Amino acid sequence: MEETVRQLMIDKFGRVIDLEALQTLSVNTALEELKIRKLRKELNNAKEMKMWEEKIAQLRWEIMMKTKEHTKKLHQMNDLCIEKKKLDTRLNTLQNQQGNAFQSLRKADIVAREKMAELVQAQAERISALKEEIALLRKKGGLILPPILATQKNE
Repeated sequence: MEETVRQLMIDKFGRVIDLEALQTLSVNTALEELKIRKLRKELNNAKEMKMWEEKIAQLRWEIMMKTKEHTKKLHQMNDLCIEKKKLDTRLNTLQNQQGNAFQSLRKADIVAREKMAELVQAQAERISALKEEIALLRKKGGLILPPILATQKNE
């Protein structure tokens, strides 16, 4: 078979041609240009991919920090809500105690008013009795002392 190939080469080209050497010497320029463009494109794509990966890493870091910050604020808010609830409970307790104290004061005020009303009523009755006595003494022509001396004398 090699002999047939050799004979065909000599008939066609006039000599034996080294096909391997011919393949290395013949360059397809369009193919080579496409390979170079492909390599450049891959290089640019690799640079862009690296840039995007760095940007993604940076954004992940920022998200993590924001998440930590918001979590901390949520814990603070929770603590404040718990404290507010405790203070509300304590305030309600104190208001109920003071409300009861005010009701006690109101009852004491009512009792004091009743006592004062009784005292005023008793004094009014005494004044009325003294006026009647003064009126009787005037009619009889008795000695009438001024009110200051009368109170000192009665004591």
